[in-house]
Amino acid sequence: MGRPERPVAGPPHLESLALYLRTYRAVAGVTYEEMAQHVGASPATLKRTAAGATVPRWDRVAEFQSAIRQINDVALYKVEETIPSHPDSHRVREALHSLWINARREERGTLDVMRVVPETVGNPAELRYALWALYENAGAPPLRTVQARGGELLLPLSSLTRIVNQKTIPADDQQLVAFLNGLGLRRTSEMWNGRWIEARARVTSLKGTPNPYLDIDLLHDREQDVPPFSRLSRARLKRQFRVGVTRTG
Repeated sequence: MGRPERPVAGPPHLESLALYLRTYRAVAGVTYEEMAQHVGASPATLKRTAAGATVPRWDRVAEFQSAIRQINDVALYKVEETIPSHPDSHRVREALHSLWINARREERGTLDVMRVVPETVGNPAELRYALWALYENAGAPPLRTVQARGGELLLPLSSLTRIVNQKTIPADDQQLVAFLNGLGLRRTSEMWNGRWIEARARVTSLKGTPNPYLDIDLLHDREQDVPPFSRLSRARLKRQFRVGVTRTG
């Protein structure tokens, strides 16, 4: 029998993630050594995933659950009595992903960043901010992960970096949809994509410019009501900026 795990003493959301992982393993009644036999990770790596010292990568969290499912799948949530009994692994994965996103946002200091309703986007600055907010609300996944999901041809890393840093908007509708898909948003659909495509069209027609990138370095917005987050953070630290009502939802 291995040594007991150290108590979790991290920030609240990271602690919740770690405790959930530990509880899931305890209820399943499996060891880290047993789990390691079913996935490409060592017992030490799996143990670190649930240690609560740092926020693990999402693929490590998913791997943690996959290992348990292959040994002894359990349901931490009870399904409705009207539904035939079965392992509720999907809801466990959803809960883990939600906990992981909150831990990541806690780590990055973006818990107060809200998603922007695409219909409220009225200028390039707002569209850049809105896409950045989507990225942060998705847990700021690694850019190569976003690229792999959305398509390498449509999302070059250089362009992707500029989008998530609020330097530019997607060059065309295809790149915009690839970005949404790359974030792995479960609400992504043709209708939802269409709302963002309409927002981009509204922004480009408003500016009347042939430059598809609407680069922040080359184009000065007529409305500077949504400054880039990095500049906003610096202003907050210097107490030079007072946050007012923003159009979010």
